[in-house]
Amino acid sequence: MAELRQIQLDILDKIHEFCTERKLRYSLGGGTLLGAVRHKGFIPWDDDIDIMLPRPDYDRFLNEFVGVCPHYVVQHYRNDDYAFPFAKVYDNRTILIEHCITTGVFIDVFPVDGLPDESCINSYIKQMDKLARNVYHNTRSATMYSPFLRRWIKRLLFHSRTKSIERLETHLHSYDFDSSSYAGAIIGKYHEKEYMQIKVFKKYIDVAFEGKTYKAIADYDLYLSKHYGNYMELPPKEKQVGDHCFEAWWK
Repeated sequence: MAELRQIQLDILDKIHEFCTERKLRYSLGGGTLLGAVRHKGFIPWDDDIDIMLPRPDYDRFLNEFVGVCPHYVVQHYRNDDYAFPFAKVYDNRTILIEHCITTGVFIDVFPVDGLPDESCINSYIKQMDKLARNVYHNTRSATMYSPFLRRWIKRLLFHSRTKSIERLETHLHSYDFDSSSYAGAIIGKYHEKEYMQIKVFKKYIDVAFEGKTYKAIADYDLYLSKHYGNYMELPPKEKQVGDHCFEAWWK
């Protein structure tokens, strides 16, 4: 675990340095932000790092981070056989396999999108879910068989899946971030809990995480309260477990 986390922290260090130099807005997100606030580092049973960037900064990051470090790879659907509408940055000196998907030890990078007003958000999420189901259905279909059959099935489904992700991406771009009243990294697992007033994602502060300083949204209390309720209280012992299942090693 210590070795895994160190690889993730090294990636985060490079992203922090890059975003600071390019004046890109980013924040720790999800359980990583909770860990920073409650533990000043990783949640003791957590095994990943999540960050989030407003959509304009996210799109710039995908384009500009490429080649910044020879062993860090930006993985997203436009440059890889990759099935998700968010990105990863992984260390190509490592291999990580999770749910039949092969990558390297990574951190997740989520876009924070502009969103509609409250009167339209339910229909927006409903349409997003419909588009997302098409993406994940095609991905699962391509991983259910033997390696030989998977190669052929993935070739047959690749075009369909790519089109599905493109339609989902178009939907996520429906509302300009900087001119919207609401925003959120709504494509992540927290879903509608991410829906917040745009002001939450406009101001950033420094926070401590594993002995270093990174960026976080200033209004983290509102964000974490909506996600976790009384977030400073530890969950019951039986829930203090990680929610990922993977194997990872050095090449």
